[in-house]
Amino acid sequence: MSEVRSVGLVAGNGRFPVLFARGARAAGVRVVAAAQRGETDPALEAEVDAFAWFHIGQFGRIADYLREHGAREAAMVGGIGKLKAFRNARPDLRTLKLAASIRSFNDDALLRAIAGFFEGEGVRIIPSTEFLSEIVAVAGALTRRAPSADEARDIALGREVAGAIGRADVGQTVVVRAGSVIAVEAAEGTDACIRRAGELAGEGIVVVKRCKPGQDERFDLPAIGPGTIDSIAAAKGRVLAIEAGRTIVIDAEELVRRADEAGVAVVAG
Repeated sequence: MSEVRSVGLVAGNGRFPVLFARGARAAGVRVVAAAQRGETDPALEAEVDAFAWFHIGQFGRIADYLREHGAREAAMVGGIGKLKAFRNARPDLRTLKLAASIRSFNDDALLRAIAGFFEGEGVRIIPSTEFLSEIVAVAGALTRRAPSADEARDIALGREVAGAIGRADVGQTVVVRAGSVIAVEAAEGTDACIRRAGELAGEGIVVVKRCKPGQDERFDLPAIGPGTIDSIAAAKGRVLAIEAGRTIVIDAEELVRRADEAGVAVVAG
């Protein structure tokens, strides 16, 4: 009999880690989860074969744990709040050594460095969508309503600006209204960016979320879910535009239902 494949799951926040675990186990893969205190949903424990808690920044201990449980490959799945990470990190000695070698702590550079660390420890990093290709957005309108011509122009501007902030490794989300850029995402995250834009511009905002140019697609792909729609609806926004083939859509049916109810057009292109 062939040995069962074991895959590590370095789990951040949100539902994505749970979906990854379910997809992997459905494929007959054993899942070894390393949960981050203050971030990971405790419900993940019921979805995996091995589970342990770690403080943010204990990458050396996580690498040891994964190897001890037979996982020589792992996925980094789910976000870590940057501001919370600064406050709550408890790096171990190997992480401190890694930090001393990092020249930039922006998201993509940091994640690449962490992935390189794990691979140096004998744990190959695989794409977060390895077992979940069906949750990646396909091109076209996801909702009953498609964007209007004016909204399409705002989407085009948002995509242009998203490319610029992405090249600077700042964020993935831009909010536009009537041809003006209202907000860009930084350390606060997508929902807070949307909320701030709604406070500044009032109703009618257009939210654009895209991959950064040169993004390492193994991790930190843009992700949306029902909560994203709730944030847009609360801000009286009109559109969410995402990137086809490079955006994760969590709980797509519920997302579309809420978007249709709120009159928010969701489009992938």
